[in-house]
Amino acid sequence: MTAIQAYIDDLDRRLSGSAGAKADLLTEARDGLHDAAEAYREGGIDGADAERRAVADFGPADLIAREYQAELGLRRDIRVLWELIVGVPMLILAWDLARVLSSGDWTRLGHPPSWYYRAIGAADILAALSPMVAVGGVIVARLLSRRREGPSIARVVSWSLAGAVGLNLLAVTMYGGATGFLEPARLIVSVPCAVLSATWILFSMRLTVAARRRRSTA
Repeated sequence: MTAIQAYIDDLDRRLSGSAGAKADLLTEARDGLHDAAEAYREGGIDGADAERRAVADFGPADLIAREYQAELGLRRDIRVLWELIVGVPMLILAWDLARVLSSGDWTRLGHPPSWYYRAIGAADILAALSPMVAVGGVIVARLLSRRREGPSIARVVSWSLAGAVGLNLLAVTMYGGATGFLEPARLIVSVPCAVLSATWILFSMRLTVAARRRRSTA
């Protein structure tokens, strides 16, 4: 096994994350090492020694692995932000459409008190803010990436993810809590609505777990 391949295999064992993202980073590292080794060979260094020097110049595997792991975490966070940006609005629209088509006017179950409208209105605002915060995080991260400010990008994405997921989770809690307190039967106003509500809860739990895992490893 060549020095370059042994180094790449060592990096591979140290990294965890998306297989595709790992493959991209390892391919970039391999290409860079081969280019460096080729430059040494052109300078008169034999093949094996050229690869060893290229590996030494690249840096210790444990240090490079930490940098690559941070990059993998950043890519994962951005992917979760995009899932939230797309998923939350789709679930909101789907639930409203299912309610209209399957159960008709919400007031057919009786007119709820004014506090319920205020609670649901607040939940609506939180649910709308969640993807907006996520979009803001993605935009700022893109702008910072042009200036190559890696640590700043990671912080922006991490806090955006925490904020967006927190807002979404609070909105779901307020929807369910207010409705369940008023009249539990409204939680299952129709089968499609119940299925979509459960889907939203599971989706929110998945986002929360992803955000907590990232914060615990940051």
